Amino acid sequence: MHIAHVTSFFTAPPLGPSSAVRSRGLAYRAAGHEFTVIVPGKEASVAWAEYGTVITVPARGRSLSRGFVPIAKAIRHALEKLVPDHIEVADRLSAREIGSWAQQNRIPAIYIVDPSNNAAPSIHDLVGYGRVVSVAPIAQGLVHPENTPDSVQDAGDSARAANAAAVSATASDDELTHSPAGVNLEVFSPLRHNSTLRDSSDADMVLLCATPLTAAGIPALAVDVVKRLVAAGENVHLVILGDGPLLGRLERSTIELPVQFLSARDLELAERAEVFATADITLVTVGSHDGHAVALESLASGTPVVATSACSPSLLFVDGGGLSVEPDLTHIEHALRIIQGEPVENRRNAARATALAYDSAESERTLLALHESLRN
Repeated sequence: MHIAHVTSFFTAPPLGPSSAVRSRGLAYRAAGHEFTVIVPGKEASVAWAEYGTVITVPARGRSLSRGFVPIAKAIRHALEKLVPDHIEVADRLSAREIGSWAQQNRIPAIYIVDPSNNAAPSIHDLVGYGRVVSVAPIAQGLVHPENTPDSVQDAGDSARAANAAAVSATASDDELTHSPAGVNLEVFSPLRHNSTLRDSSDADMVLLCATPLTAAGIPALAVDVVKRLVAAGENVHLVILGDGPLLGRLERSTIELPVQFLSARDLELAERAEVFATADITLVTVGSHDGHAVALESLASGTPVVATSACSPSLLFVDGGGLSVEPDLTHIEHALRIIQGEPVENRRNAARATALAYDSAESERTLLALHESLRN
């Protein structure tokens, strides 16, 4: 079947499909299905990627100045031309418009709750959707078990059980199905580590910050951390992976600093995984669900994280795999030194062990099963 996925047009700036959506597309295609993603942008376009077809609907700049209603109609028109067999909608802006259209045209549709929206809509409030699915992470709190084989196993089992319980407890519920997105453990792997790329930095520590280059992404926090480390005589190299309107300002403010900018939009999923696996530590500054996703990508790649409480990803950290601190420069610097003081193999194993409980394969199978159940 041909599945079309409408990403969120509610948020800005447009940064392309998330890693979770890309991973889902890979899974759908591997199962023999066609996958198309509809994303917001400034100009209409069609592109082909490893995970499927990407259709850009004008929804920024002049298009946005005409209001939200024309954008919702433009998304519907794109679907009319596409004629998919099934639809996934992760966009609050066009959910009602697409739901009504799907019902009129007898096309099975699933509404995916925007993880940043705490008020998950009831399926009874949305016309045309056979299912409402939440891919938000299950709140579990941060735990730092002792670094022993038994505790590593216990931490993974606890997180895995919590995710499984969340899915099974509501899988047959008429209101909401929980299916935490997780991370693709095959793509994001320590095996992606690129020694040549790592050595080219000639730094004692390669710090990664993967975040939108927006005020909400707080990339300036990573820059300020590097300024302090350099002033203290540390040989550090910062890689900022992201896109957004603050790029020019950040580039100007880091001319004399060891900071490198990479566009997340230009990287395939495997290339993004390589960047994570090659870094020594990832600083997570972006908030909420996005911070959780970035932390999982890093951990799955074998790279420990320092997460600020501003993003508070609800992860069960294996000791050495990550630390959560206040968004304070002194606390972040101290956390970096603690993790850097761990033997490399220990901290990379701990990071990977933390991520094993969050395999996205289960969520992808759940969504495929829901599509199958909604077939006419």
